[in-house]
Amino acid sequence: MEKSLKNVEIVTNPDSNHWHEIVEWMAKEVEWPFTHEDLDTWKKSFCGKFWLYVAVVKETKQAIGCVMLMSEPPASGKADDIVYILGIYYVREEWRKYGVGNALFSKIMEVAHGSNVALIAEPSMSPKYASKYGFDKMPKFRNDMAIIPTEHIVIPKADPNYILKDINEVDAKKLAVYDSSASMFNRAEYLLNFISSSNCYTKVAVNQSREIVGYCCIRAVLANYLMMTPLYADDEAVARTLLAGVLPMIKNIRSYKRLESYYPAVNKQAHSLFESLGGGHTMIKIHSQSAFTKKIVPIAGEKVFGMLISANGYV
Repeated sequence: MEKSLKNVEIVTNPDSNHWHEIVEWMAKEVEWPFTHEDLDTWKKSFCGKFWLYVAVVKETKQAIGCVMLMSEPPASGKADDIVYILGIYYVREEWRKYGVGNALFSKIMEVAHGSNVALIAEPSMSPKYASKYGFDKMPKFRNDMAIIPTEHIVIPKADPNYILKDINEVDAKKLAVYDSSASMFNRAEYLLNFISSSNCYTKVAVNQSREIVGYCCIRAVLANYLMMTPLYADDEAVARTLLAGVLPMIKNIRSYKRLESYYPAVNKQAHSLFESLGGGHTMIKIHSQSAFTKKIVPIAGEKVFGMLISANGYV
């Protein structure tokens, strides 16, 4: 069969079979941090503000690419602060020169027309998104990526000034408020659905006054590695304490290839934390650039040691 855009159809919010195809290919080709369960989590969390477009070969019904869009209410409650987030944007390598990506991208831009839209992109792609689609409002910092081989993980020491709790031991509303203080989103339902999903290991840190000062979720993804998603903390001491509690929860941790985190480069404490966590074997490199079409939405970058899965957000 000839590879041509005319032989491809775009399906809106299809059943999970196409998602399973796509997530398997992403795990093999680009090792992005997703699981089969993610689609169900997104669908039940975004209250109709979720769109998945999948490119399917007409003859074989095989999924070859997808793009996602979702919208989360801002913590401010102001309509002017609403942002649509461009999520996963992926086309199988063998189909990348036939216009499939452009066809998919056009779909989500039609939905979000006139609204503030955000994405994170490889830095080399940022100029294209800026000139072609208007993603030209960018924070002054990029997002970094820490990669730690699991055989070299050094479990940090906990700070006795903080107490770790399971998520069912804390007030969900208070956890959502803490999350909003870093992300600037009101995403309580998504947060709880995400950190309660399969293969997630989560702890919440409180101080001596029982106030939440951070939380950490590490999860295993289909590409057989671990992702800190998210790790929010008031400072490095809290982040270390959270990792001291969460990492020992993961059975056979060395069976996973690596531990990763994406975080805003403005957080210098994160750099220090991950260097020590890898015992001299940590690799830190530029991961992505956040960009917006209308205005930059600020975040509390100093609290973000690990972003909540970059496919559906930038923090």
